[in-house]
Amino acid sequence: MTAAAINNVHDDEVSAPTNPWVWPLTVLGCLTIALIAMLHPTAFTMAKTWVTSSAYIHGIAVAPISIWMIKTKTNFQLAKSSFVPGALIMIGGALLWLMGRAATVSLVEQVAFVTLLIGSVGVVCGAKALRAWAFPLGFLYFMVPFGEVLIPHLQMITAQLTISMLTLVGADVSLDGTLITTPAGIFEVAEACAGMMFLIAALMIASIFSYMNFQSWGKRLAFLLFAASVAILANGVRVFLIILTATLTQNRLAIGPDHLLVGWLFYAFIFFILISVGVKHTDTPPSKYIPSDKATSSLSRNYTGVKAAIIILLATASYGAFIIERPVSRTAPTSLTLLNAPGWRILPPPDNWRAALPHADRTAAATYTTQASTVYVSMSYFTHDRREAEIATYSNRAWDGDYWRKIGAVNEVVYLFGQSKNAEIFILAGAERRRLAVVTTYWLDGEIYFNPWRLKLAQMKAKLRGQNPAGGVIMIAASYSQHPDEAVQTIREFTIDVEPLHTWLTRNHAL
Repeated sequence: MTAAAINNVHDDEVSAPTNPWVWPLTVLGCLTIALIAMLHPTAFTMAKTWVTSSAYIHGIAVAPISIWMIKTKTNFQLAKSSFVPGALIMIGGALLWLMGRAATVSLVEQVAFVTLLIGSVGVVCGAKALRAWAFPLGFLYFMVPFGEVLIPHLQMITAQLTISMLTLVGADVSLDGTLITTPAGIFEVAEACAGMMFLIAALMIASIFSYMNFQSWGKRLAFLLFAASVAILANGVRVFLIILTATLTQNRLAIGPDHLLVGWLFYAFIFFILISVGVKHTDTPPSKYIPSDKATSSLSRNYTGVKAAIIILLATASYGAFIIERPVSRTAPTSLTLLNAPGWRILPPPDNWRAALPHADRTAAATYTTQASTVYVSMSYFTHDRREAEIATYSNRAWDGDYWRKIGAVNEVVYLFGQSKNAEIFILAGAERRRLAVVTTYWLDGEIYFNPWRLKLAQMKAKLRGQNPAGGVIMIAASYSQHPDEAVQTIREFTIDVEPLHTWLTRNHAL
């Protein structure tokens, strides 16, 4: 080969266009790995939920679907644009993650994690990419297992819809919280019947369909709202049909495996209706723009933005590890003493009710009686709030899901430890038509809280300052026969007589 030929080959290699996506995708991949590594507790918890819960297994597919949505409709000129909006999103996500970590609220942590991921896209690809890909990037929030917070509300909505429809057709029916009674028996709108999985599935399908077929944000959001409404109403209709069928056939149909089959067939029909409505309103898509090599190669390599992203991640992980997660050497008392309540006799706890407090460092329980009243008390002590041993969490609850089940809640004013507050009182149903009303209170560093979110806020403030005080849960229950007000009044009689919180804590800290 001659020297001229060699020079020609060299010139061709230099002038050959490079793939404009190599740099941004490589850097974005590295930032994603760094994000997962630095905030691995959040990433691990989210991924573990995907693979262990059938309700959230869809989380595995969210990121690939989002990438497909972006790739399918990338109709803008990838060019130089500011990384600042992406960096600001990352800062917001970092602050949110620190607050969620301090409050030990996994939902907030995971939302923040996805926000950081979205912000990193903005840092690498620029503000223009954020605007163009806003919808598919927002789709990434479906990775967050957020459905549990909706379940109690969906249960009540489903129960109300069902009872309304049964009444409309003339059925002899009554409602007690989430328990529906007909001549065929008692039916519970359990957590699995709340329709949470169906709602999330409907929203995901509606999101994909609306992005691919609608051009305006208003139309997309309207279709999502329509899909959510249809899903909630459809679940009520499903439960109504199951109970009505079971009632008319004296439980010969729609019970056991039958109701699962009916449910899946009904959901498939609703999805068909949903998509059919959407197709009738599909917009004409604009002509797809395919950027030229010259246009796409103009994407600037925002080294400053990438450095800023790395600094944000390092600062977030470091503050979380060295301030929020600072080790606590506090020890629990040898045993937890019971509350004193003058005029009340203390007896052993009942055999058939005790609050679930699986991760507390110390627990105690007792029955308190007078000649006219009886209450049951369960209490716990946590040396400090930490992962898998949170003070306010769903696992610390008054019902076991087997003998006792939560069927409703009422808000009543309760006086306890010198404070009169509006408290949520859970209504539990047990075997042989037994009923309990339970008030749950929390304490942290000598302060009492009737609302778990107020406790979480106090924890967040303390942990962000590097503190992690002791805390606990106190549950007070009373039974009733006709109306929850009977139990609420009994609980009030007891709480008025209970000793001050600081007296009880001083006695325990002395042990």
